[in-house]
Amino acid sequence: MTGALTPATGAGPASVTSAAAAPTTDAVATGDTALDPAVAPTADATDRRRLSTAAREGLRDITSMVVGVAPFGLAIGATMATTEVPPAAGLFSAVAILAGAAQLLTITMLDDGAAPLVIVISALIVNARILLYSASLAPWFRDEPLRRRLLLAIPVIDQMHFTCVPRFQQRDLDRNERAAYYGAAGAFLILGFLSTQVLALVAGARLPEWTGIGVAAPLALTGLLAKATTDRTATRVAIVAGMVAIVGAGLPFQSSILVAIAAGIAAGTMPTRPRTRTRSDEEVAS
Repeated sequence: MTGALTPATGAGPASVTSAAAAPTTDAVATGDTALDPAVAPTADATDRRRLSTAAREGLRDITSMVVGVAPFGLAIGATMATTEVPPAAGLFSAVAILAGAAQLLTITMLDDGAAPLVIVISALIVNARILLYSASLAPWFRDEPLRRRLLLAIPVIDQMHFTCVPRFQQRDLDRNERAAYYGAAGAFLILGFLSTQVLALVAGARLPEWTGIGVAAPLALTGLLAKATTDRTATRVAIVAGMVAIVGAGLPFQSSILVAIAAGIAAGTMPTRPRTRTRSDEEVAS
């Protein structure tokens, strides 16, 4: 009797130890072991890392655009220094309008004593292109709540469109990652644009006439269009819009950008002549 109990007694502690070390069937089924921070990170930590990665990517991708708008911001700040417009009002227009050509027009017309209604209408005409950018960006944020969409609408401008839309078209970012990418890029762009204006205004810089501030905005648009040249049609659009923007730099109400965009759209909708097959093409096909 005693001999029969001895193996069982010897096996008892080992069985208890194994049972304590191994997770129960219920624990495995419910995934309780995954909640242990030593085994795997929490879902919140993973989400934060993904959003942080998307935000850093947005900062990286918009950096070239921030560098590109810096000379334009310096030029606008230098223009403020030569006008009777209060510095606070001029800097507020940078945030309220967030479009260099319209801001420059507004400051110039305020200094000339134009009627407020005329200034507002003129700025709206110059910024009419923002409607196109908004329509292009809106589908990517349609699922966001209204409050967030209103915040995301603040930095809608040329640089944001040409940076964010191609990135979103890769379709590897979820809704929150898109918002993080876009928000970080927009904040950096606004900060860079505003800081260059403050720098020029504080320094009291004055630009000589030969610098050609009137073509600053068209040249900036040309650079943005060059970024979008991914095929023959896009190249044709960029060339036409860039040429019209530069040639039309002297148009009233700083409307050269709007005219250039319209010309680019017209160029993009023109039918493309099909490429004629050559004998070498037929040989390759055969």
